Amino acid sequence: MMIAEDYALLGNGFRVFYRCWLPERDFKTLIIGSHGFTANSGIYFNVGLEFASLGYGFCMHDQRGHGRTPSDMDRGYVNSFNEFLEDLEAFTLFARGRYGGEKVVLLGHSMGGLIVLLYAGKIGRIGDAVVSCSPAVKIPIKKIYRFLLAILSAITPRKKIRVSSSSGTSEEIDKNIIKDSDLALKEVSARLLHELFKAQEEFWRYVDKIRTPVLLVHGKKDNLIPVEASVRTYESLRTEIKELKTYENVGHNIFHEPGWRGIIKDITKWVENL
Repeated sequence: MMIAEDYALLGNGFRVFYRCWLPERDFKTLIIGSHGFTANSGIYFNVGLEFASLGYGFCMHDQRGHGRTPSDMDRGYVNSFNEFLEDLEAFTLFARGRYGGEKVVLLGHSMGGLIVLLYAGKIGRIGDAVVSCSPAVKIPIKKIYRFLLAILSAITPRKKIRVSSSSGTSEEIDKNIIKDSDLALKEVSARLLHELFKAQEEFWRYVDKIRTPVLLVHGKKDNLIPVEASVRTYESLRTEIKELKTYENVGHNIFHEPGWRGIIKDITKWVENL
């Protein structure tokens, strides 16, 4: 197995830090991962190792404002959620050009799950399939807080707001495998929070425009984003190939909870059957 860690200047002019996990033998499918809110590629190190061990290439970049990508000034900040979509496309083109892959699957978790779905519906120029896990398409929030976020984003977009991290790991995962957990964001800008909630509202205007095959994955014990959000997404999709897989006794961090390897195997089976 080869593991690459480096910075890349993408075609859109933005510089990101990324990781790729590649099997020793040739692979047909390259999976592009999109990490969750406050996280980074190192927190998904176990995921990359597992996909590579199963014969898939897996690449993930640290999103704008996250991990090793931003400067100290831009940590926790993004100007527009659309930048995440543009970076996803640019990074996919970069990774495929450098590491190959006949088929490209866009896989996202939480905020990343929203990113890959919104990209597929709004832009959709690349990607043979989408796998969206615990997608942040309907995060419960009181209207008054949503209103205040919009005001803060407009007046003081870089104002930092404390957030809690939910990136705990199962005892099944060797803690030494996980990287850069110290870089998980503990505070984010008002603009990033506002853009996240705005994007989830925008998603529902594009969900029926998605034409690529979609697999939705959700834990029934997700206390952050209710499983009903994925059920509604599934019912709203108009793509010919779609599937919803739900898991008992699994919470929001599906790749860091007991049974996570089984979930990855289910994902690969679905991809192989396309």
